[in-house]
Parts: sequence; structure tokens; C-alpha cells
Amino acid sequence: MADVVKVTSKGQITLPVGIRNAIGIEDDSYLVVERIGGYVLMKKAELRMKEIQKILGADAKRKKITKKELLKALERTRKRMATA
Repeated sequence: MADVVKVTSKGQITLPVGIRNAIGIEDDSYLVVERIGGYVLMKKAELRMKEIQKILGADAKRKKITKKELLKALERTRKRMATA
């Protein structure tokens, strides 16, 4: 059975409780969201380093972000956080 959900002006949706319960989505859970053709696929993000690394690595490769650029951005963020 399919559910219909409304998208708010901020792009937010509410997942039906049955779906949340079925796959264990709780407050502060993370979802991986991707477009596949005309569909949007969401899956619960298991916080496994290998899976996260694969997702971020593919995204960085697609965006042509180098390791050097990532390290520079990390250093800038560390400096900002230290002065905040």
C-alpha cells in the first residue's frame, strides 16, 4: 500500500509511522537519499564507516573534489571552530 505525503515549503516530508517503525527510524536517525531516474530512494543510513566512506567518496569523485581540497577545508573548519 502506498502513502501520500505532503512536501512543505522547506522541502520537508513526514514519513508515515508504519514505515518508520518497520525499518527502525527514530528521532535523529539519518537517511541516505538518492534519485534513481524519476524516483527518490531513501534508506536508513547505517553508521558504518565503510558505507559512509563509499557514499562520500563517490560524491567527492563525482564533484571532482580532491583529497588535498578536503584536507584544506577541514583545516579551515578547525581554525574557525577554535576561534568560535
